[in-house]
Amino acid sequence: MTEITEKVRALLEPITSERGYFVLEMSYKREGAQFALRIVLDRDGGITMGECAQVNSELSELLDKDDTITERYLIEVSSPGLDRKLKTDRDFMWAVGKDITVSTYAPLDGKNAFRGTLLGLGDGTVVINENGISAEIPRKKVASARLTFSGE
Repeated sequence: MTEITEKVRALLEPITSERGYFVLEMSYKREGAQFALRIVLDRDGGITMGECAQVNSELSELLDKDDTITERYLIEVSSPGLDRKLKTDRDFMWAVGKDITVSTYAPLDGKNAFRGTLLGLGDGTVVINENGISAEIPRKKVASARLTFSGE
């Protein structure tokens, strides 16, 4: 399916770049009787659902004209949400100063869940302030990382 996502990305690029949006995630896979094209967009300062709907509409028109996808499909353009996943260096740098939760594949210092303010990225590590103590978590051991609501 990478050929289709590459073609979709090429069609999407002019729409997103002129507005300052960037693609965080894109997937195209079979779900039951049809395929699903899912795109997660963002921009500095956040993206609204209205902006996602506009991109959805414009991309749908382009895909219909281009015939990039010949199967029945559903298209979904969304924002990363309040509990945004952090995967890339760009994601982590964007989240510096925000509260995050990090889960590891195996326990580190007796635990595999860390919660605190993201201080940044070290040499191969994610650095957080957890209750006033700096914790360096090796990136290779991070199973998942996401923003945390203050009310959680």
